[in-house]
This record gives sequence, C-alpha cells and structure tokens, in this order.
Amino acid sequence: MPLYMAWRGALGDTGLWWSQTRNGITWTPHQRVFGAMSLERPALAAWRGLLYLAWRDERDQALWWAVSDRSSWSRPRAVPGAHSSHSPALVAGHHGLHLYWKGPGADERLFHAAFDSRFWIPGQALFNGWPMTSSRPSATTTHTTCTWLTFTGAGRDRTIRLCPSPDGTEWNHRHVVRGPTTAASSWPSVVGRTGAGRADRLLLAWPDHDGAVWCALSEDAAQHWSRPAPVPARTLRGIAFAGWGTVDAYAAWAVTPDGEYGILWADTTGGTTWHDPDTLRPLRHGQRRLDERASLREPAMAAHGTMWR
Repeated sequence: MPLYMAWRGALGDTGLWWSQTRNGITWTPHQRVFGAMSLERPALAAWRGLLYLAWRDERDQALWWAVSDRSSWSRPRAVPGAHSSHSPALVAGHHGLHLYWKGPGADERLFHAAFDSRFWIPGQALFNGWPMTSSRPSATTTHTTCTWLTFTGAGRDRTIRLCPSPDGTEWNHRHVVRGPTTAASSWPSVVGRTGAGRADRLLLAWPDHDGAVWCALSEDAAQHWSRPAPVPARTLRGIAFAGWGTVDAYAAWAVTPDGEYGILWADTTGGTTWHDPDTLRPLRHGQRRLDERASLREPAMAAHGTMWR
C-alpha cells in the first residue's frame, strides 16, 4: 500500500513531480506530471482508489487538477471558478473529494468546492463570506470524525486557528478555535485520527519566524493543547502530513533556512518527538533527506487505505 509524494521543482523548475514508497524507506524514481506547472506547492489526496493532484497555475491564479490511476496522469483541467493567491488544500472526505483555498489577491475569504467523481460542484465562500485568512489553509479528514481546517488569521494576525465541520461543506465561524498560544511565520499544518468513543486527536505543526518548526498535540478535538515542542526540522514554509501504515503520520518539508532545497521526512508516531522512518530512532536535524529531490516549497503527501492502528 504505497505512500505518495508530489512536489514543485527547485530554482527555475516549476514542474510538478511525484514518487511513491511501499516500504517507508526507499522511493521510486521521480516522474514528472506532464502539463502541470506551478510556483507553489501542490495538493495531493487519495480517494476511491485514485490519486488526485491540485495546484495553482504558474501563469495566473487559476486552480487546476489531474487524476492518476497510480501509473499515469490525466491531462490537467481547470477547477471551474477557482482562483487563489496561494496553493489549495485537497482532502478525501467522508462524502466526496474536497478542495479548499484562499481567495485571489487581497481576498481573504476561504472557498470550497466538492468533486463527486464526475464533476466539480461550483466553489462557494465559507463562513458566510467573512474574511478569514491571509494565507493558505491546511485540512485533514480521512481519519477524523470531523473535517478540520487550520489557518492563520486575516491581515497581520498570525494566530493559528482551527475549525471542524461535520461534512466538509458546512462551516460556522462560531466554531473557530485558537490553536496553541503562539504564531506561525507562514502557515500551520494539521493531521489527525480518532477511535471508538474518542475525540479527534490532532497534531499541529508550524514554522516560527526563524524557520524552526514546532508542533503540539491535542487529545480532545482542539480544546486543549500540549506545550509547543521543537522538532528536528527547519523550513521557511510549512510541513506536509500524511497518515500511512501503522504510524500516526509521516511529515515532510523542504527549503531550509541555510539555502538548501532538499526534501526531508520523518515518522511522527511519537507526536511531538519525530523519528527516522527507517531506524525509528529520534530524528536529528538534517537526517532523512530524500536523494535527488529538491523543491522551493514543501511537498504534498497522500496514502490509500486504512492508515491508523
């Protein structure tokens, strides 16, 4: 059962690339998604046995998508009426495939479109059209009771916010809660899981203004958080999460503050203590770099099947 990764190239390479691993240690040679070009990171989701990719076009602010049977990709197609100044979030929900994005330019509203395996339902503004964020959102839903969005505030407000939705479509600004008492330099990322009779368990990660990455855990659906803890990652952008195998989630990141553009990854089974995916020892800075892979943005990851133990 593979874990997939997609990323934007480094320096002048705006092409999108993808790869997969079946053992959590070695990755297949990277392949290009033909026709897909972006200045930002892509979004990736596995749904109904297929792999979906979404991205912001490199020439304008239109959002595009493609689907793969895990061997080749369809031709890129535009998401009707979807435009953003940032990359989108793409998640496989309980009732469909969901795409979330911030509006174009100075538009700080959040938008949503759903895919029913044939057509995209036209995008609509969430939260009654209230301005919500100046950056892109992150979302998780596959292994949680609710669909969770996380984002920073509007304008200069860098406070981390989270919001649950029962179906990924209906959102209420009264349900927005604050994350850990801190601020993110770019954007936060969230992943979660649940169990019988349990509240959603959420792992949140974000970079500070110096590029150091922090994370926090909530065992009660974002009502309370652990003390923010540093993890062995440095990035000027965000963190990518994906649940896979018997671990809580894998994390991946890129663009280190020292000017290197390699992609690195870790096993987050320990929650706020991240491990080497191979040796399972606590990860140290600079370890688990993926050979021959480089990007100016953090990658995206997705996996098929039941991922939580």
